[in-house]
Amino acid sequence: MKYELMVILKPLLPEDIRAGVQKKLETLVKKAKGSVVNVDAWGKRHLAYPIEKHEEGYYIVYDLELDPSKVEEFQKELNLISDVLRSLLSKKDS
Repeated sequence: MKYELMVILKPLLPEDIRAGVQKKLETLVKKAKGSVVNVDAWGKRHLAYPIEKHEEGYYIVYDLELDPSKVEEFQKELNLISDVLRSLLSKKDS
C-alpha cells in the first residue's frame, strides 16, 4: 500500500542531527516491513501557527510503501521521536 508521510522537524537542528533523524525515520519504515520510494526535502518554511513555540519548521515529504497492518505501530514509534514537531501519514491512491 502506498502512503505519503510529511514530517516537520525542529527548524534549528544542525545538519548532522537532521540527517540522523531522517535515518531513524527510514529505519522505522524498514522495521514496519516497508520501503522509502522517494524523499523530497522542502527545507525550512514558516508555520501557519507556532508549534512548541517554533515559528518555522523543516519539511520533508516521503513516498512510502507500507504494510497496512504495521501502520499504527509505525505512527506510534514516529510520535516518540522528539525532534519531529508534526507528522501526517496519508494513503495515496494507486
